[in-house]
Amino acid sequence: MLFVDGFAIEAVAFDMDGLMFDTERLANTLWVAAGVESGWNLSLELLNSLAGQPESSDRRVLRETYGDSFPYDTLRARRLALEAEYFRNHEVPLKPGLIALLDFFQAWKIPMGVATSTARYRVLPLLRKADIIDRFASILCGDEVTNVKPDPEIYLRTAERLGVAPGNCLVLEDSRAGIAAAHAARAIPVMVPDLLGPDGAALRQAARVFGSLHEARGWLARAAIFSRKLRDS
Repeated sequence: MLFVDGFAIEAVAFDMDGLMFDTERLANTLWVAAGVESGWNLSLELLNSLAGQPESSDRRVLRETYGDSFPYDTLRARRLALEAEYFRNHEVPLKPGLIALLDFFQAWKIPMGVATSTARYRVLPLLRKADIIDRFASILCGDEVTNVKPDPEIYLRTAERLGVAPGNCLVLEDSRAGIAAAHAARAIPVMVPDLLGPDGAALRQAARVFGSLHEARGWLARAAIFSRKLRDS
């Protein structure tokens, strides 16, 4: 158990895209590429603003912006094909500090889980390619829950799988929707923003906001000194 800022951390849940992997930028760049192929000039700024939102929101916003004739499903399928092709030839871009943070939790014997809105058929190959899949005791994906973020379901179920109460589960998230989900689950939300910084709601809901995984690890490592003294006393 790790004591930090009045919280007793017994497990940790990681979001994937934008938190562990620098894949949100890639996905949006490929959205633009797919659009160009079909004659659609998609706004990268608009795509970035959708970070962390459920697919239904992406579909609605893009059709509201580009009209009912916008071929969302066709372009999304093409974007996913371009993504699969990319990862056949490239390594998974890890966020700086990820491996050191995973090592930290393993050293403290704190079980880790993945809680991502991405579908399982896309998640497992990336975790394997990054050679971190064996680090996680639980992997729960967006196509395995009834309600996606910002609903708390994915974090309630992840905490249960990891064998802890939600209030003892640290959640590391990059998106506003993810922080809202963790807060609603009564977990311990910590935000490491990627494409979008925290809005007012996220600032109220997050226990902490850090600029990088390195910063988050530093916060935990400082707390570990106190926790170790308690454990050894």
